[in-house]
Amino acid sequence: MNWRRGKLKLSDVRTYAAVSSGNSLIIQLPIVFFNSGAMPVLVNNLRLTFPDHGKEHTALFFNNTVEKLASDQGTSMATPFPVHGGEALLKICGFHRSRSGFDFEVGEYNLNIEGRLDQKLDWTVLKSFTLEVRESQVKNLNSVFIAQDNEPQLSQS
Repeated sequence: MNWRRGKLKLSDVRTYAAVSSGNSLIIQLPIVFFNSGAMPVLVNNLRLTFPDHGKEHTALFFNNTVEKLASDQGTSMATPFPVHGGEALLKICGFHRSRSGFDFEVGEYNLNIEGRLDQKLDWTVLKSFTLEVRESQVKNLNSVFIAQDNEPQLSQS
């Protein structure tokens, strides 16, 4: 038997929910975790970083999971979880940072989803992606916690 440890792959971020208000920044991401190997991968912890906007002290920490995006329905505290071999697992992960001093502006934000896997203590970049913030979204992102589309708007000819 070939019980090899697989690589953990994460889906693209198509939608998200976020708000920067009241001196706190909250972002929820629906993420599919896929383990390409036969052995389970243990996700001990996650965090979200803005590599272009500071260092580790600006990280958003894994705070909870929810059943429905942009809600607190089915909220569970953040805990380690396994991704079994060949399994695809959907989690809506909530990330939070207090005293953020951050306001969304129109533009692109490069983000990293980082994790501590198995018995490792180091943070590993699991997925890099760009959050697209359009002018029509800025007011809501800085005041109301609602779901947003991360795909660029298709132009109509």
